[in-house]
Amino acid sequence: MQSSRNLGRAVFAVCLGVCLFVLVGIVTTAQEITGSITGRVTDKSGGVVADAMVSVVNIDKNDALVRSVRTDETGDYVASVLPIGHYAVIAESRGFKKAERRGITLNVNDNLTLNLVLDPGNTSDTVTVEADASPIELQTATESGLITGTQIRELAINTRNYEQLVALTPGVSTNLASDQLYVGVSNPLGTSNQINFSINGGRATQNNWSIDGADNVDRGANLTLLQYPSVDSIEEFRVVRGQYDAEFGRSSSGQINVITRSGTAAFHGGLYEFFRSQILDANSFFNNASGIK
Repeated sequence: MQSSRNLGRAVFAVCLGVCLFVLVGIVTTAQEITGSITGRVTDKSGGVVADAMVSVVNIDKNDALVRSVRTDETGDYVASVLPIGHYAVIAESRGFKKAERRGITLNVNDNLTLNLVLDPGNTSDTVTVEADASPIELQTATESGLITGTQIRELAINTRNYEQLVALTPGVSTNLASDQLYVGVSNPLGTSNQINFSINGGRATQNNWSIDGADNVDRGANLTLLQYPSVDSIEEFRVVRGQYDAEFGRSSSGQINVITRSGTAAFHGGLYEFFRSQILDANSFFNNASGIK
């Protein structure tokens, strides 16, 4: 009886260990769907300002406070895991006016550098910069291309499949005979609906597609996708071509990370008409040569 109990406990421990291993594997393979803003706070003479309060607010959410951090002894701050959107960054410290930088656009996988300079004065005063050069990417050497939601919704896309816009990214080539990228795992002919994009010379089967960080590839052949979100539900997507971080560890070629839209403080909606008619199609060369309408 005792040996049976010990065997049962051993089996339970093994099963629990396997479950934990699988869960950890799922967590570690999830891709980042946010961005970060880092920088340094200094005074007008160039001296660093330690222990300054840096607040990051989301303009899309009526200036809702998203992150509040303090600078270290070197004046540096890091605001990580920020949802994509439009932001303002405010720095304040005793004996200085507040410095506010607005109009910052943060896209998926961005690691922006934003340095702030404090002017001497009362903390009740604020120096606001509305129009300035956009922050640049100084934290990584990642090569990538971003397709925004406005481009996805307003560019002409046959069959309303966002994947067609992947080919607009530098370093991407495809052997597709046409732009008919159908939605679904099979096309109208009944064959596999394969997505043959070569990114930086890699094989099409080595690409990884994700939606909000979750894997979206049918792992049978690595050439078909599982989900096809509507172009109206996509905020943006990024095609990472090379020198990417360790978070992209599943595939050795391109990483296509789709981010879906979220709500804002303003009421809005959308309306579209997807109209296709043979009346508008041009005749073929051979029909014209044979006098066929």
